[in-house]
Amino acid sequence: MTALRLLVGFGLALGALLLLAPAVMAFDPKVSVSLQTWSSDKGNGYIGVQVNGRWAPPEQGGQPVRTEFWSEWQSQGNPSPFCHAFWVIVHRTSDGTAVNSANPEATTVCGPQSAIGVAPSGFADMSLYLAVAVDPVTAPARTDRAVTAELTTGWRAYLGKAISAYVIPSSVRVERWTADFGDGTSRTFPGDGTDSLSTTHRYDAGTFDVVATAHVTGQAYGAFFTPDGVPLERVVPFALDISNSATGVSALPIDYVPPVVTVGASPSGALPGGTAVPPDAAGHDALWWPRGLHCSLYVRPVIVTEGVMRSGGVVIGGAKTVLLSYRYERGANDAADATPTGSYAAATPVAIQWDVPLAGAGTYPVHLVLALETTYADGTVRDSEVAGDVAVTVVYAAVSH
Repeated sequence: MTALRLLVGFGLALGALLLLAPAVMAFDPKVSVSLQTWSSDKGNGYIGVQVNGRWAPPEQGGQPVRTEFWSEWQSQGNPSPFCHAFWVIVHRTSDGTAVNSANPEATTVCGPQSAIGVAPSGFADMSLYLAVAVDPVTAPARTDRAVTAELTTGWRAYLGKAISAYVIPSSVRVERWTADFGDGTSRTFPGDGTDSLSTTHRYDAGTFDVVATAHVTGQAYGAFFTPDGVPLERVVPFALDISNSATGVSALPIDYVPPVVTVGASPSGALPGGTAVPPDAAGHDALWWPRGLHCSLYVRPVIVTEGVMRSGGVVIGGAKTVLLSYRYERGANDAADATPTGSYAAATPVAIQWDVPLAGAGTYPVHLVLALETTYADGTVRDSEVAGDVAVTVVYAAVSH
């Protein structure tokens, strides 16, 4: 649960009148200090202090006070939700001396009323009026989740208590929404005056708490004093944030499934009669070539199944595997420029030739070790090796295939 913090930018205190102590006589028996309620012409009530039956306005940031007495409201904090406690000390305007410093008025105001001309910090909790959810709560990483937030029934009526002011209902508006997704990212959305937010988000693997905040503005009535100690009511703006969270949102770990690859090759050269055979891109793990003809054998990985990213049993991304290099281990090779055993770049072919066909189903093995690189959709790179033989059937040059 996330609490709402509010600094009311006008003369609103935390309101309904609850006197904790009766009116106390000052040291001067001619001075009578009491707490009274003033009502505006709209019927809104505000608490203030009177001395000898006349209002003693609070000190207002250097503004001149032209009354015989002025009041100092010392904040004593928030004893309970929607309540603000004060000690009220009355001073003579002529010399600033306090007339009741030894035994100040003590009051706690709660609810819709507020103190005239006093603007304390307020603390209230409206999180119960904001429902935040992520659906589904647990899901594979990198999948779309629905993130929603909604101000529930009654929240507008509750505002007056939360900010201790007489709120004008028609003025209340959600200006914007902020969603902190809990993974280091956040987004701000226009409020458009609506009471709800709906968006989507993708999480990497882990556990997260999502915090949604509604930024609310409006107008309310506040009471102030003129320098001559006359109370008056004005319409003033306010702004507040309402926040709540959805906890325990989790994204399942990502598994990087490797590809299944076999060793293959693609022959290139000239057939009897001079027909050129270009290498193909796919490669084969078994092939044929005429006896006694030079062959350029291009090494190819044969991708049986490509690598994938998987989370919670769901494929969430693909991959691409390429050949970086290979190692050739020389076997039967009758070429004059026969490639020796060694490691070679992927694009370098093996120079090879077979002068003798093998009887029956006999084939020549070409042993290769492939160095592969697999790049996954999220940029993760994994290297691997696969070893195997390409089986070459040598045929007589006059045989047509």
